[in-house]
Amino acid sequence: MESILRTWRVPRPIIAVKLAGTAAFALVALWFAHDASRLVVAALAALLLGAYAVRDLLSPITLAVDTEGVLIRRGFFGQRRILWGQIERIRVDSRRRLAGRSHLLEIDVGETIYLFSRYEIGADPADVVDELKAARAGK
Repeated sequence: MESILRTWRVPRPIIAVKLAGTAAFALVALWFAHDASRLVVAALAALLLGAYAVRDLLSPITLAVDTEGVLIRRGFFGQRRILWGQIERIRVDSRRRLAGRSHLLEIDVGETIYLFSRYEIGADPADVVDELKAARAGK
């Protein structure tokens, strides 16, 4: 990758919430140690949430951009390099949900669409779209 122009990552408060949730589920698992089914559910929730917190700590960059394209975190520790020529569309996907509207950054690569919420990139998806389009235009 050429020199990185900008990166986006999971905000620290979100990671803190994941760690606190992990601790809370671990305590619930201990509380229900006498009830096998509740213990298993709470322990699995703690493990899953803890795994996501560890991923965010060890692989903090969710999205990066340079003059050649973007680098996207994929899975727990993988990355996918996408060149500007491979990207068909960059936009904000807005949908009405139960309690309001959700806004997601959408990067369409044809066979795959990558979606990022503000909780994954630490910024308003509309602002990120503008930055990505500006970087793409400057290539």
